[in-house]
Amino acid sequence: MQAYMRDHAIPKTWPVAERVLVCISPSPAAGQLVRAGRRLATRLGAEWIVAYVETPASARLSQADRDRVVQTLRLAEQLGAETATLSGPTMSEEILTYARARNVSKIVIGKPVRSLWKRMLFGSIADALVRGSGDIDIYVVSGDKEAPVSRPHRERLEPSNALAYAEALGIVALCTAVAWGMFPHVGLSNLIMLYLLGVVVVAMRSSRGPTVLASVLSVATFDFFFVPPYFSFAVSDTQYLITFGVMLVVALVISGLTVRTRIQALAARERERRTAALYAMSRELANTRDAESLLAIAVQHILEVFSAEVAVLLPEAGGRLGHRVVPAATLAIDTTELAVAQWVYAHRELAGLGTSTLPGATALYVPLVGSRGAVGVLGVRPDERHAFDSPEQLHLLETFANQTALAIERAVLAEEAQATQVRMETERLRNSLLSSVSHDLRTPLAAITGAASTLIEGRPAAEAQHELLQTIREEADRLNRLVRNLLEMTRLESGVEVRKEWHQLEEVVGAVLGRLEPALRDRPVRTDVPKDLPLVPMDDVLIDQVLTNLLENALKYTPAATGVELRAWSDGSSVTVEIADQGPGLAPGDEARVFDKFYRGAAGSSRGAGLGLTICRAIVEAHGGRIWAQNRPDGGAAFRFTLPLEGTPPRVEAEGG
Repeated sequence: MQAYMRDHAIPKTWPVAERVLVCISPSPAAGQLVRAGRRLATRLGAEWIVAYVETPASARLSQADRDRVVQTLRLAEQLGAETATLSGPTMSEEILTYARARNVSKIVIGKPVRSLWKRMLFGSIADALVRGSGDIDIYVVSGDKEAPVSRPHRERLEPSNALAYAEALGIVALCTAVAWGMFPHVGLSNLIMLYLLGVVVVAMRSSRGPTVLASVLSVATFDFFFVPPYFSFAVSDTQYLITFGVMLVVALVISGLTVRTRIQALAARERERRTAALYAMSRELANTRDAESLLAIAVQHILEVFSAEVAVLLPEAGGRLGHRVVPAATLAIDTTELAVAQWVYAHRELAGLGTSTLPGATALYVPLVGSRGAVGVLGVRPDERHAFDSPEQLHLLETFANQTALAIERAVLAEEAQATQVRMETERLRNSLLSSVSHDLRTPLAAITGAASTLIEGRPAAEAQHELLQTIREEADRLNRLVRNLLEMTRLESGVEVRKEWHQLEEVVGAVLGRLEPALRDRPVRTDVPKDLPLVPMDDVLIDQVLTNLLENALKYTPAATGVELRAWSDGSSVTVEIADQGPGLAPGDEARVFDKFYRGAAGSSRGAGLGLTICRAIVEAHGGRIWAQNRPDGGAAFRFTLPLEGTPPRVEAEGG
């Protein structure tokens, strides 16, 4: 690598962070320039940017040169560079402006290929950068031996066909006719302005060829019709030669500037179109999380921008691609096309229509590459076979593909994160279940085993024997409740089936209190269930379990001999049931947590699996009601749940009616 600058050698160490800007051109050595810039950035441990500047002269580049620019930018991206396409009137000014905006400390450019006399006459980019660089270091790098640069051709905005030339002739003729009418009344300078106006009109409507023709014809017709001797190209006064020369130069300059302005306007319009399309797609992708919706959005935008048939192929089990059915997708994929897409997925390179790799395919296949590798393939079959021969169109398609790949990868990562969260939650619940069940099973089993051993081996007295048998029964009941809750929780999580029938709540309450009478023997229980309470549509077996669990919970977490209250009332649209105790109440924040699975309050006994209130919530919500807990103003906790009154209850005939 050769360099000239204020310092002629690259220091081995740098005291501050560096940023390298590599400026490429359509030169065949552009790839070598990118690699040299990468080596410099690697040595410095610096970020590096590869930039290409579009100037008005870029419109005259050959197709091969434009392809080379796109390939060089793609190479830079593959090597890890940030790429940028700039636009401005002169390359040197745009490079320096961008370098200062990005805090670039090193600029790498290619070695000038102009001859010495051209550099002295027209200057060079390297000289302009060195003069205006200030504290930015400039490196001029020579790559391998350059191949001959293809001669630029004049890229026309539209074909310079016979119609365009005829239009130029017509405008000059119109200017001549108008000038002929004005000739007796105005001076020659005003007629010259009229012809210049005609040249501007031609330049605004046509390309360079017709514009140059209009400029030359304007001078010729002005000489032929309005300069003595009239109707002759001879000139009686040599000073008119200066007029003709200035008129021709001014016409050519004005036409050239007008055409250049059109080129820049069209380039700006194209960049705006690309930016707007990318912004619209990026905005929609950013607001979408579902993978199917992401694919549909991407396909829809690609269809709108490129007017083509589109398909998205994502990997299935085993790494083989499968045709993802997207509502907006229209491209049919057969076995041969799928093989091409599989090659693209494996090698992460373009292939198919318009490329040098598998060009026999009917569609162009673009790899969808994310940060973790290829996530799929985008297949595009344009309506116009040569639509992607333009490097700009191909680069725009690749940008769409990159945005789609990042969106797909984000959706996949979100699904993986959710799956991981579910696995973590499942593992936590499993550990809680094992811990709870192992404790709650071991304690009653130990009590039953000990009591049974005493009965078998000790032959106790009748009174002691009765107490041991009572212990066995209580612990067996406890085991039964634990197993019942576990089974009921499993059934409820798989989908509880509520069989609603019209019942009197008083009967269900009475059945529950009767069954729990032994446990409530030492507890004062006060009930307030009005006899005129309407019939309630409910599954009496499930509501029986809700009342049972709430009463057992009150007994478990309140001191012995304290009272329990059970009340019910109706507001016309629902029936509310309340079970209140006189215990220590709920800890702050536990009002909602007590209904969580495996959660047990800190106060009172630790016996139980923490499933009773969870089961209550599931049953009440399955009935369309809600359940909540709160502390009572005078101490203790109150649990309330509602059952909606839906439908028309059956008529109950009075006895003896």
